[in-house]
Amino acid sequence: MSASRARSSLVAALAAALFAGCAAEGVEEADELVSDSEAAQTAGWATLGTGVTYKKIGEGDAVFVAYGGWSAKDPWVRAWAEELVRAKLGAMGVGHVYAVRGPADPGYRGREIGNRALGAHLAAGAGPDAPFVVVAAHSSGSYVAHELFDQLRDGSLDASGALRKKIVYANLDGGGGGLDRDLVRSLRRAAFVYAVDPALASGRSANAGTAESLASTYGSQPVRLSVRASGCRSGAKWCLHDLLITTRPHDPDRFDLARDYTQFAGRPVQTGWIDAVATELR
Repeated sequence: MSASRARSSLVAALAAALFAGCAAEGVEEADELVSDSEAAQTAGWATLGTGVTYKKIGEGDAVFVAYGGWSAKDPWVRAWAEELVRAKLGAMGVGHVYAVRGPADPGYRGREIGNRALGAHLAAGAGPDAPFVVVAAHSSGSYVAHELFDQLRDGSLDASGALRKKIVYANLDGGGGGLDRDLVRSLRRAAFVYAVDPALASGRSANAGTAESLASTYGSQPVRLSVRASGCRSGAKWCLHDLLITTRPHDPDRFDLARDYTQFAGRPVQTGWIDAVATELR
């Protein structure tokens, strides 16, 4: 079996264990919630490849790449990315933003996202002048992000490794399939992040244990985001899973992708993971 096929098999196996509890009906409801605002969320974005869009925001030279979780649609991820730039990343010098839709299945078996187009655009455009490239991947979007890192390593886009040395990666309650020690070492920083609501009897995000395990595997400390008054019920790990996106998820029992990625009035976007890696964003 080839290395790439072995990695694909591992991703699928891990995803089955990590994300079996996700509820598809939430995605169906989400389609109706954002249809009216989709045009507004598309304004100014250029399509580079399947599921990949790019926008120049502001004058900064730094780059932000946002990978949405399983089934997160293009406009939702764009809304999340723009809110993070507005709330914090813009002031830190981010001016180039890529938004990547979530994979079609939790394990990213289809490999359908146009990461090569993203990598080529980054390497030929903003990458060389960027002081840093911050990559945030939520949930199953981590598998898509890892594919990009592997393509940069194995292809001709970043033969010297100079671009990877600029990447500060935040794995937001995601998985580890597709990563290895050499790949993690080639990045400026890899942070494995989970969330808790300490006021709850059972208040850990769905993949908290995975974040702890990955941090241990790759020789770092996990990043624990503590959010009181999250609005989640005790034991509602998929609601707590969205604490990596918003400080107060909309559904107290499960994830609500459309609203949690797009509606931040009275529910500020989660920026705690940015604070945790801020010393590398220079």
